[in-house]
Amino acid sequence: MALFPIRSRALVAGGFGLLLVGWTVSLLAPGSRLGGELVRSSYDWSQSLVMGDFTNSPVVIVYLDMDSYQRERLDPERPWSRSLHAALLRRLTVAGAKGVIFDIIFDEASSNAAPDLEFARALRQNGHAVLAGELNRSNRSTPKTEGIELIELSRPAGMFRDAAGGWGAANLIPDSDFVVRRRFDRLADANVPSLDEAAAEVLGLPATNQNGAAWIRYYGRPLAIPHVSYSTALRSDEVGDDFFRDKVVFVGARPMTGRFMDRRDEFRSPFSAWGAQYLFMPAVEVHATQLINRIRGDSLRRPAAAWEIGLLGLTAVLSTLIWFRVRPLTGALLAVVAELGVLGIVGVTLAAGRFWFPWLIVSAVQIPGALAASVLYQSVEWYRQKRLLEEQRRAAEQKIHEQAALIEKAQDAILVENMAGRIIYANSSAEKLYGWSVGELAAEGVARLIAAPARVRFHEARQAAVEKGEWFGELEQQARDGRGLMVSSRFTLIKDEHGAAKSLLFINTDVTEKKRLELEFFQAQRIESIGGLASGMAHDLNNALAPILMGLQLLQKQKLDEETQRMLGVMEENTHRGADMVRQVLLFSRGRNGERETLAPASLVDEMERILRQTFPKSISVAAMVPGDLWPIVGNATQLHQVLMNLCVNARDAMPGGGQLTLAADNVELAEEEARQIPNGVAGKFVMLIVSDTGSGIAPAIMARIFEPFFTTKPPGQGTGLGLSTTARIMSQHAGFMNVRSEPGAGTTFELYLPCAVNPGPAVAKHRVPPELRRGNGELLLVVDDEQSVREMVAIGLTSQGYRVVSAPNGAEAIDWLEKHPGEARLVLLDTDMPVLNGRATADFLRVRVPALPILLMSGEGGTIAGDDKDARLSKPFALEELLRAVARRLAGRRSE
Repeated sequence: MALFPIRSRALVAGGFGLLLVGWTVSLLAPGSRLGGELVRSSYDWSQSLVMGDFTNSPVVIVYLDMDSYQRERLDPERPWSRSLHAALLRRLTVAGAKGVIFDIIFDEASSNAAPDLEFARALRQNGHAVLAGELNRSNRSTPKTEGIELIELSRPAGMFRDAAGGWGAANLIPDSDFVVRRRFDRLADANVPSLDEAAAEVLGLPATNQNGAAWIRYYGRPLAIPHVSYSTALRSDEVGDDFFRDKVVFVGARPMTGRFMDRRDEFRSPFSAWGAQYLFMPAVEVHATQLINRIRGDSLRRPAAAWEIGLLGLTAVLSTLIWFRVRPLTGALLAVVAELGVLGIVGVTLAAGRFWFPWLIVSAVQIPGALAASVLYQSVEWYRQKRLLEEQRRAAEQKIHEQAALIEKAQDAILVENMAGRIIYANSSAEKLYGWSVGELAAEGVARLIAAPARVRFHEARQAAVEKGEWFGELEQQARDGRGLMVSSRFTLIKDEHGAAKSLLFINTDVTEKKRLELEFFQAQRIESIGGLASGMAHDLNNALAPILMGLQLLQKQKLDEETQRMLGVMEENTHRGADMVRQVLLFSRGRNGERETLAPASLVDEMERILRQTFPKSISVAAMVPGDLWPIVGNATQLHQVLMNLCVNARDAMPGGGQLTLAADNVELAEEEARQIPNGVAGKFVMLIVSDTGSGIAPAIMARIFEPFFTTKPPGQGTGLGLSTTARIMSQHAGFMNVRSEPGAGTTFELYLPCAVNPGPAVAKHRVPPELRRGNGELLLVVDDEQSVREMVAIGLTSQGYRVVSAPNGAEAIDWLEKHPGEARLVLLDTDMPVLNGRATADFLRVRVPALPILLMSGEGGTIAGDDKDARLSKPFALEELLRAVARRLAGRRSE
């Protein structure tokens, strides 16, 4: 309401208040048709609010109805036999009725005197019977006069009037709608009381208070007063004396279909009924109701005219003051409360003081009128203020556009968003960044599409800007083509002249490429750190695995039972597997190419199939399909073995409930068109290796990230995220490429394309059957290693093949032993990484001092040892056969020299 001018609202409210006071007071004037209807309706509806309990009525009614005529076999066209009236009166006298009021006119004697005498005796014997007279009005015209109203009073016949306790006029005062609302007490000109007034005098009831008790109170809808049929009342076996005892009995006609000689007039009831326009009640019931009002003392009263005028004037003023101070919705709710309050006040007033007043003027005129006038005025004011605010908004937006024109050529994307979340301005840089035209950016929902990748963070940032005025930070967004963006964003809140939030200014700087370079730099640093860590881990792990592997192989040479041999084989296989894992980490961190040779792909697939059948769960069925004419390839057998193993392990993890794992190979020749359909594909001749499973598949949302280092969907502790990234690196080093096909729930297929050998020589398998090892002949070998377990297992292995062994824990002690025993050692086995003096420094020293002494270097870091030929190195962990073969080659080389 702060938008509305207070002074004009007060003037309008005051003027309408005066108008409402004058109008509502005028409704009380006698000539007001609307006012008269509201007054009568107020009275009628008040009856419903005070409808009382009628279980113990002091008055009962005996009706002359058609059923009585039929039972008594009387002609409805003829008057009722007065001997029957006498019989009824005697019955009521015996039953102990307090009084009997006949709402029937006995103004003439009948042709037969006997029934009249009988009825007169019954009246005299009762002593409390009251008869009815009637005041008739008629118009008569003569040639000299026109429309002269004649009033004629019909009195009971003299013999009946003298015998009865009293008599009164049975007239009533109906309104124009035929509802009797006001009491009729007496014919003042003729000094004749009304029927119920005469009954009150006979029964000894107090006189009526003429200063207010002039309105009838009804107790229910028609026929609510206890009643019986005339013929029923004559028969004591049908209605007992208790029904009449100590009760005032009214006898009168009940209107019926057909003709009827006695009076059968009726009036409309003030009560309404659903589905019925009118409810009528017999005149005798109206007379009975008036008498009950007198007996109970609960007639209704209406305040004096001065009081009503003051009350309506006050309510008119209050209605205006209240509804012109509240908003329309609040006013509507308040109007409902006020209407209920009026009903409550009416009910309390009727119950406490039996007052009624024209309250519908308040409910139907004042409250709705004040509400309607307030709504109309406030609607006009709202429209005027809306137009003003719209003009101000357009001016502010124009100002924003003018300011935006100054920075249209800025490199940053600049947008203005209204508080409803819709972009209302964007510069050309925003168009270039997001891919939508300037006009399209203002479309509904585009702002939500841009912020979709980080919707929650965007809304948090937006809320912070609204609350604090500004926000700085980085946000993930997306362009029209779905391309991800990283922007450095600044949000600024724009307010209107009243200080209310109007819009938000976004200045977004594209830092996507910067973030990508930072990520690559951090990733390179992490990989470099892993490389350094891996070197140290490799040395320690390989030193730990070397004695285990040789020990297992030495045990296998003993005559053990089959179960023990099988267990030793499993342990040896897992030792090789651990060594392969160390090599995989080194390969990923250092990117070493390794040694290359011409290989037969079929042997790689066959060996992998054998390993899978031995190690994978039985619920996974392994199948291999390899043709016999595969082209040879050039590569590192260990690395390619690792590629297949990585893919097979992933396939196994994708089939926790079992499934089908298929290995296949084939010769393919890709054309240019076919190669373009494969990522990084090139045309040429290739050997295609296939690893296919029927597992859970790969979701499209993560397909683009499966080759990222350290990306994994497996639970913590079950995956490193290096398997596929290592696979991709090995394929790249072999000049090959991959294609992946997968559907969620339908399995995954990896296709590996390896170039065939250009001038292929004979293809070799990864593992050839080694020739028979040459045993030693007592040669003395010096083993130098800082790990005692390695020294001991190497010594045991060499000694078992006929060599003699001495050992030293480091290079310094080895040199000291050689100087003390010159010429005794035939070969020195040196670990490359030892304390005091490492293997490389020791080898350099010995090549100078004892150049003829063969040296075999042992490395726990894997890979090729720089500066040595391939026969001069041994990578831990090594098998016993590898150790013996290397020793034999070095000794043979010395003998050949």
